Amino acid sequence: MCGRFVGAFNATDLIEELSLAVSKTELVLDVSDSDTLFAPNYNTAPTHLVPILRMEEQKIVVDAMQWGLVPTWSKDPNVGSKMINARSETVTEKPSFRNQVSRHRCIIPISGFYEWDRSDPKTKVPYYVTREDGHLMLVAGIWASSPALEGRHTFSLITRESVDDLLHIHNRSPVELTSYDALEWMSNEVAPLELFSPVHQPRFATLRVSRRVNSVRNNDASLILPDEEPLESGDLTLF
Repeated sequence: MCGRFVGAFNATDLIEELSLAVSKTELVLDVSDSDTLFAPNYNTAPTHLVPILRMEEQKIVVDAMQWGLVPTWSKDPNVGSKMINARSETVTEKPSFRNQVSRHRCIIPISGFYEWDRSDPKTKVPYYVTREDGHLMLVAGIWASSPALEGRHTFSLITRESVDDLLHIHNRSPVELTSYDALEWMSNEVAPLELFSPVHQPRFATLRVSRRVNSVRNNDASLILPDEEPLESGDLTLF
């Protein structure tokens, strides 16, 4: 499950992350800077507009999309709040997602995401999850043009079972790819579902952060700073 993430990067960061991989293909990377599109968002929540990478013929473009996929056949614009994530195990089977896997694959660039440790039933402790190597995260996703939202593009993150570097906090995590695999996910004629395998997953690093992140009204850089306050007795976790 991924219900909040951080987008604190600009066009230059995105170009630097992808340029080497793009140079080894015939694809073109078309990313221009935009203060609006790349405005920092330290508490991205469902229905927010965020910059997403998708293919347009042989060109990789950045598109502002709303988080929460609204299928083309849906007349309810609110259904996207229930479709922020798509499970990798069933994404090719669910009617809301399967057509998008073959035609509308995308990459969601993020700085990191939040996950909550719920091992203590009395409380939940937030963590900020990033790539261990410090690179920008490139998360596999699917998108749709949504008539219920006047054609606005909407998207879902694809998630998989967590591996050992995150399993102690949560059993699900986004399908996060290297730059080379991200290009393959977007551009292959046939969806490369093998990329969902954990062997393709870059390693995660976790950092306990303030509970201020629990409220979407809080949105500033301090949310991703370490929370050095000691846990209260009722907050102790198993590790």
